[in-house]
Amino acid sequence: MLRALLCSLLASHVVLCSCSPSGQASAPPRIVFQETTHDFGRAAQGTKVTHSYAFRNAGGLDLTIDNVRASCGCTVAAVSGRIIPPGGEGSIEASLDTAHDSGHKTRTITVYSNDPAQPVTNLSLAGEVDAEVAADPPALYEGQVQRGQTPRNQVHLLVADAALLTRAESDGKLLDPSLHTTGAGTSLSVTIKPDAPVGRFKDTVTVRTKSPRQPVLTIPIVGVVDGGVQSSRAAE
Repeated sequence: MLRALLCSLLASHVVLCSCSPSGQASAPPRIVFQETTHDFGRAAQGTKVTHSYAFRNAGGLDLTIDNVRASCGCTVAAVSGRIIPPGGEGSIEASLDTAHDSGHKTRTITVYSNDPAQPVTNLSLAGEVDAEVAADPPALYEGQVQRGQTPRNQVHLLVADAALLTRAESDGKLLDPSLHTTGAGTSLSVTIKPDAPVGRFKDTVTVRTKSPRQPVLTIPIVGVVDGGVQSSRAAE
């Protein structure tokens, strides 16, 4: 009889320990977002796109937001709260600066929390950025080139009307840029000047346009000038 009474008391103690003060079992924290993907549609280049991702704690213990990271070009402006009680709500606001973007773009925000079932949540911000003038690629790597050479690598200029483009210029002493318009579109190429110094270089080509919204397009150019045979002849 005594043994049965002790077992009954022990079982009651276990049940009480596994329950919250309200009498319900405590579930772990659980982060639930209303949406993890947001399509902002279309935006003009240079505009700032913002969106707030709402979430709630659907668990029985406090939810902690440990960290929030954004991919390049995206900024997390604010997190409403780091600790969200059971049943509580929060939000994460992200912004995208489209000043240097064009075409379809996707940015990722990574949220780290103490949700044991989902410690990492990826949010995405995607849409189309409309630009009157854009460069593809936005920067050019020419590799190893000779003095006086025009490398094969070119930049394609994405523009609705080639008449918007006026000229290409470089303030440095390395490159002679030029624009070429064909049936396939407009491209930018550069020629390494005959007297360019040997070694690694980093220069910028500026494309002037008639666009009031984007009068200037800057394109970084990097590479290595190899004096090669020309430098040997010059030494003779």
